[in-house]
Amino acid sequence: MAPKHDLVELAMRSAADLGTGQYFISMRIGTPPKKFLMLVDTGSDLTWIRCNNRNNNCSKDGESRERIYHPNESRTFRPIPCSSSYCRNELVPFNSLNDCPRPDAPCRYDTQYVDGQSVSGTFGNDTITIKMRGNEKVKLENITIGCSESISSHNFELDGLLGLGCILQSFTGQAITRYEKKFSYCLVDHLSPSNLANFLVFGSGDNQLPNIQETELLLGAWYWSTHYHVNVSGISLDGKMLDIPSDVWLYNPRARQGGMILDTGTSLTALAAPAYDKVMKGLIPSISRFQRETREWPGQMPGQCFNSTGFEETMVPRLAIHFADGAKFKPPVKSYVIDEVIGIKCLGFIKFDWHEVSIIGNILQQNYFWEFDIWNQKLRFAPSSCTLN
Repeated sequence: MAPKHDLVELAMRSAADLGTGQYFISMRIGTPPKKFLMLVDTGSDLTWIRCNNRNNNCSKDGESRERIYHPNESRTFRPIPCSSSYCRNELVPFNSLNDCPRPDAPCRYDTQYVDGQSVSGTFGNDTITIKMRGNEKVKLENITIGCSESISSHNFELDGLLGLGCILQSFTGQAITRYEKKFSYCLVDHLSPSNLANFLVFGSGDNQLPNIQETELLLGAWYWSTHYHVNVSGISLDGKMLDIPSDVWLYNPRARQGGMILDTGTSLTALAAPAYDKVMKGLIPSISRFQRETREWPGQMPGQCFNSTGFEETMVPRLAIHFADGAKFKPPVKSYVIDEVIGIKCLGFIKFDWHEVSIIGNILQQNYFWEFDIWNQKLRFAPSSCTLN
């Protein structure tokens, strides 16, 4: 049953205090409701939670964890049988496994991520309780979630993942069927303490910002992808367009290569090699006077981090991403010359192979309002402090 509200809000915070470059929300799952911290990921579809179907409080590796989902303890949990058409058809995009030893056995999944991590477990439906602004509570019933009993990553600090990909079975797909078909967020600075929040909003939130721009969203109905693709025409530095081959920005749906997406689950911005090389060539001279530092950003080579003593943002060219319909995204310098630790800054880009999909990561998105209008296939964005009055 759909709740009697025209929107739902989830407080969204930086996970810097938890030692990870992600953003998270808290939600309560099950009846009675139990609180969990969920990574917010527009680049993933599956919503899953650390789970234990057995009657103990230890994870599979014996590590004691306070927040583990026990579906057997929830009065509103309903397992999804592997013999159901929902498992055999609708849940296939989550790599639901074909094995079905008996009709009432649970529908299983084994999902691999592009960074090599994986999760596996069983599907079920349960009630999610969300605490909104003003402490009002909203219940979303019969939401499909994954009960992950095996997680390959040893550095996943949160309790689960909120999959916001553009697919009916993702959390986005399930939420927007109950509200106006759009969602929005505003990412606070990635180093903000966890007591500073903005909101992930499903429905029509407060988007009355000056200088709001609009560009086309290239969604999966045409592009065989559940990601949020944008139609990029190029990148400029100080108003001068870089000489980047145009096919870098064209998504090939058959090979799932090329183009650009927005992804809150990726921290640094990843550029296909031709774009990365041109951007680096334009930015590195502005920091060449500073002492180089070697840091452990994944995929980043020495020379892209530096001792920032004496650094001023005016030294760096202003970067802009241009969209084919004329809109222009101009992130602040601090979003691409980023603080790594006190006294050290890095250029916030990593290099992908020529044909890979480029990614606008969450640090580049920070201090901007973003609205994903699924129904009208539009992306709206505007600079914002992301602070709440």
